[in-house]
Amino acid sequence: MATSRWPFSAALLTVCFVPGLARAQADPWAARARALSDTPLATFQGEDCVSIHAPRSIVWRLLVAPEYAAAWFFADSPKLKPRGAHYKKGPTAEKGDVLSLEATTSEGPRHLDLSVIVAAPPDMLSFLVRSDDADILDKGIERLSFTFGLESVPNGVTDLYLASHYDSDSPFAAILSPVAARHQHERRLAILKMFRLISEEAARQKYPPLHEVALTAPPPPVYKTLPPRK
Repeated sequence: MATSRWPFSAALLTVCFVPGLARAQADPWAARARALSDTPLATFQGEDCVSIHAPRSIVWRLLVAPEYAAAWFFADSPKLKPRGAHYKKGPTAEKGDVLSLEATTSEGPRHLDLSVIVAAPPDMLSFLVRSDDADILDKGIERLSFTFGLESVPNGVTDLYLASHYDSDSPFAAILSPVAARHQHERRLAILKMFRLISEEAARQKYPPLHEVALTAPPPPVYKTLPPRK
């Protein structure tokens, strides 16, 4: 793989070759998230990675668009039928917006809201679970977030990372944390595999249906110093 531009790349790159190793390592995401968001991440619970044969520009555009969000987000839930997703404010992910996901289950329609707490194109996107009206996600955990990291490697390949952060909501849930961790690992892998299929199919198309979105982070604001009063 190519040398990363991210300061924590050494920890991330290992994960592509040794699944599950990240859980034993220090959190490689907290410092970067802290610089990009006023919402702190919960406890680091692990990450996984998949290599996608598609340029990072395509992967990022698909990641921030809502059209396929329900399909990849619910990829580990065969009992759910994705119904769609949309952002409440704009057409694509922006910091402060909310991604609303809809699904159908045997008990009826279900709804899930995710707040966008980091949107730093084309490197990092992080969602925090805002409301889960039917416990679609694991019970016994709180402050659950999903953080995606993108990195370009040679030959038009993009490494896509997915990290989970959450805390146990009770001592009993903490005892069961290995079970929750295994479930989250399986969820991350299912999401990444589905997203790889979607991205590589888009990359094969001559004119893939992609949103026109920012592919670089905006420059920091410039503050002009006023001359001293005479």
